[in-house]
Amino acid sequence: MSWEPILWLIFLAINIALISLLIYQIVCLTDLEADYMNPYESSSRINSVVLKEYSLHGAFCILFLLTGHWFIFLLTLLPAYYNVRKFLSRQHLIDVTEVFRFIESEKKIRILKLGFYLVLFVLVLVSLVLSFINALVDEDEAIDFGSLPLPSFF
Repeated sequence: MSWEPILWLIFLAINIALISLLIYQIVCLTDLEADYMNPYESSSRINSVVLKEYSLHGAFCILFLLTGHWFIFLLTLLPAYYNVRKFLSRQHLIDVTEVFRFIESEKKIRILKLGFYLVLFVLVLVSLVLSFINALVDEDEAIDFGSLPLPSFF
C-alpha cells in the first residue's frame, strides 16, 4: 500500500482547517465592521484562533518539507515567514482599543491568505486524486490498449 494518498488526505484536512479558521476570522471582522459584535468580543474570538492558525500552517509547511514536496513547501514558506515575523514582533494579536483603525488592513490580509489557501486547496486536491489513481493502477496491472483486438470495421 502506498502512503502517498494518506499523506495527501492529511494535507487536505490541514488545509480545510486553515480555510475554516480564516473564514471565521473574516466573519468576526465583518460582524465587527457592521456593528453586530462589540470590539472586545470580536478581538477575543480572533485572538483565540490566531495561534492555532499559525501552528497549523507551521505543521503544514514542515510536513511538506519532510515528505519532499519541494514546490508546495516553497509556496507555503512565504506565508510561514510572514506569520513568524508577525509573531516575533508581537503584532499577531488584535488590540481591542485599536481594532477599528486596522480593520480594513486586517480584512485584506486575511482575504489574501484565504485566496492563497484556496489555491493550495486545489493543488492538494488534484495531487490527492492523482495519488489515488496512481495507487489504484499499478504498473504491472495496467491495461495495455495496444494489445486489445480492434473491431472489424477499423
